[in-house]
Amino acid sequence: MSIAKDFLLIPFSLSLIILLVIADSKICLMLAVITGSFLALKFMKKYFNLKTKLIRQREYFINVLSHDFRVSTLAQLRGVEILSKFTSNNDQKLLLSDIDESCRYTLDMISMLLNSFRYENGEKVLVCEEINIENLILNCINQIKKYSYEKNIEIIFKKENTIDSFWADKTEIKKVITNLLITALSNSKSFKKVIINTGYIDGMALFSISYTGKALTLEEYRRMFSGDSKFSTVGHGIRMNLCKQIIEFHGGEIKVINSGNEINTFTFTIPVRAKESPSMLSYTQISQPSV
Repeated sequence: MSIAKDFLLIPFSLSLIILLVIADSKICLMLAVITGSFLALKFMKKYFNLKTKLIRQREYFINVLSHDFRVSTLAQLRGVEILSKFTSNNDQKLLLSDIDESCRYTLDMISMLLNSFRYENGEKVLVCEEINIENLILNCINQIKKYSYEKNIEIIFKKENTIDSFWADKTEIKKVITNLLITALSNSKSFKKVIINTGYIDGMALFSISYTGKALTLEEYRRMFSGDSKFSTVGHGIRMNLCKQIIEFHGGEIKVINSGNEINTFTFTIPVRAKESPSMLSYTQISQPSV
């Protein structure tokens, strides 16, 4: 109702301006200026009140995620761990295993949401260190090898014209590679191969992950890394959007391309030499790798 009243002042102010043009009256000019200023102040007040309310709602949402949901999920995991020690029944073990997997997935989603929030608000601080590329890739493959066995998919790592190391936040880059591998495995055809390639181009470390699966549509390519999208063929939008935020925060670029014959390829680049900035405050070594 108050907004409607504010809008009623607009034609009144315009009428005064028209009178000003016609009559060239200083009084009309003064009234128009006063009315316009009053209207602007009213809208500014409403805008700042709304912004304050949104900030409070966001903080409440973050607190609920980081404390209420996370703590209760951790408690469930602890309960499952204790129960599994006293359970010999196979059906019960299977049920507990499903609960454990569900809780870990929930924790993973909470972590991704909180991480995405930090990136979007410029609150993330990258802890950079020199990373050995081969060790990084092999570690990520080992982390999800159980899933690849279940899908009967072989993961192959190829090093082509590459460097040995680069500088980045190791924890964050591992999230990117692991998430892309999970997405590739989820959408790959069984008994196929997921191939990881690494390379070097124009001062950037280059990574690519290829899999054989359903050919993506143009819309899926366009919205692949959008935070508000979820495709049955490419995984969860939040997961992919977080990959994009991490890579771009490092000064790199990420994309997906079709290599033909139903082969989709995720590629991303990372600067070999980290450049010191407010988002990169901690270094584990002083010297950076030479290329």
